[in-house]
Amino acid sequence: MTDLLDKASKIKIIFFDIDDTLRVKTTSFMPESIKRVFSALKAKDILTGIATGRNLYGVVPEIRALNPDFLVTINGAYVEDGKHQPIYQQSFSDELVEGIVDWMKAEKSDYAYVAADDLRVSAWNDLIDEAIQPIYGTLKVEPDYYQSEKVYQMLTFSDHDDKIKLPESLVKEVRLVRWHEHSSDIVPVEGSKAIGCQKVLDQLGLKPEEAMNFGDGLNDRELFDWAGLSVAMEVSHPEILEKADYITDKVENDGILKALQELKIID
Repeated sequence: MTDLLDKASKIKIIFFDIDDTLRVKTTSFMPESIKRVFSALKAKDILTGIATGRNLYGVVPEIRALNPDFLVTINGAYVEDGKHQPIYQQSFSDELVEGIVDWMKAEKSDYAYVAADDLRVSAWNDLIDEAIQPIYGTLKVEPDYYQSEKVYQMLTFSDHDDKIKLPESLVKEVRLVRWHEHSSDIVPVEGSKAIGCQKVLDQLGLKPEEAMNFGDGLNDRELFDWAGLSVAMEVSHPEILEKADYITDKVENDGILKALQELKIID
């Protein structure tokens, strides 16, 4: 515990995942203790950031009301500060999108386009509804959306998502990160939440050992390798639990507050 407290004493910014970290994905429940946490961190002059697979459209009002200092969205592909000024953007080329669409069609998979503040899907059905409704609600169908808007990420949707493999033509450009039984994020090979968070640190002149993060899913994997101190929620994927410096209680039991108090970052 002494080593953990030493790491905690160096923290100047904390990044938080949203789903099943700040709030419960399936019920939208967010404990009142989260507001207390953000207020206490501000009083201690510790900066806060959201690090999420969601885009800006998916950063729900109760999260925005916490007034985080930074938003690292779309798994690090789009980053902005608290004044809504972009810090970093990494979009797909039209050629890459077209290659992904051709591959999705060959795999008999539907797909979604993720823009900075909007989303579109190639179709709408019960399978897509089950995966995406709890996060974004019902989305508009627009198969050629990329022709008019920048795309930062795409999603697969199928009942055989675990069997879908990238073709050789795409493996050097993108990778798959599963987040749901029927869906995976399609992200740049070099893209991750850690890269987006590093862009924030570059602007602030901070080092990774001065950053802390809370998360639970496989899209937090790179963050858990990068940050000076990483905390996993009790419900986290086994790989995240293995990588964590500290494991805390679940959202409903005020896990974030408990961890920050145990690590003596806030009272």
